[in-house]
Amino acid sequence: MREPFPTRDHGLVYALDLRSVGRERELYAAAKAGTMERLRPGAYRSRPPTDPGVSPAERDRSRYRMMVRAAAAQLDRPVFTGHSAIALAGMPILGPWPDEVFVLSRNGTASRRRGVVTIARTADVPITVRAGIAMTSIEFSLIQLARRAPLEAALTATDAALYAPPWGGAVPRTTIHRLRREHERLLPYPGSRRMDEVLRRATDGAATPLETLSRLVIEELGFPQPVLQHRLRLDELERDAYLDFWWPDHGVVGEADGRGKYRGRTRAAASGASGTRDPAALAAATVIDEKRREDAIRRRVRGFARWDWAEAMRRHPIDHYLTAAGLPKTRRPRRLLTQK
Repeated sequence: MREPFPTRDHGLVYALDLRSVGRERELYAAAKAGTMERLRPGAYRSRPPTDPGVSPAERDRSRYRMMVRAAAAQLDRPVFTGHSAIALAGMPILGPWPDEVFVLSRNGTASRRRGVVTIARTADVPITVRAGIAMTSIEFSLIQLARRAPLEAALTATDAALYAPPWGGAVPRTTIHRLRREHERLLPYPGSRRMDEVLRRATDGAATPLETLSRLVIEELGFPQPVLQHRLRLDELERDAYLDFWWPDHGVVGEADGRGKYRGRTRAAASGASGTRDPAALAAATVIDEKRREDAIRRRVRGFARWDWAEAMRRHPIDHYLTAAGLPKTRRPRRLLTQK
């Protein structure tokens, strides 16, 4: 049986380590065979098994995070920023992660070389250290992301950093005030107008990337701006519903996938009040519970629309659903998304 490759932190394998023990060619053969995955020059990991419970987007983010960790071990005291700092902080983007890592220069010079983008340091930059890896502050990192990424990617990460659940229990990573202050401190800088577009739309009320995507689609289609996370009391169910999108002038509710959108004193069906812990029974109870919630909401509004990821990406289903629910278009349609 072949001896396993020596690894460092997070199970990473480096060609330099194997060269010293005469196994470098063996590593390249394993990568060619598909049992090892190349993350960046000289850095590999065992190819992870495909887990149907993990989305492609999360797999992509996990791979990119490992790429950044490999770069942390290979580069000379790097300070990560932009996409790389955002990934290390566990925040999502919409769309693919890059094939490069982003680091802050030690001077005012920017460069690009073999998988590393160096961003010029033009002002004092706050630095934090997480698990031994240095990165720029959340605010600075989000600005660097916005300078280079599509609007939907930058806004998704920004919304995630700002998100504050209306029912409490979580502390946001930053605030819109801190983000604006950092933006203004750095002005003028290349790409600042792209950050202006993010700041104009950023909110602390988007609970998921799907909700951020949905807001952009709603704006693209010309529908009015909704109220986010509106609290609606459902007395017959003894709970509150927090509506993803609410248009009070038209009595219309929009729900992006509709799962887990309520918080209240009881979740009897979903929590297995009958004593069963069978997964199939719990899944069925959750579906029934969600149906009761939706019915209770529908009794209080004039129109109700629900969509999922695939429908949001195609855009036109949201157009159909909201129009059928009675929501008029009050803005000129415009193209915002690069995702197709």
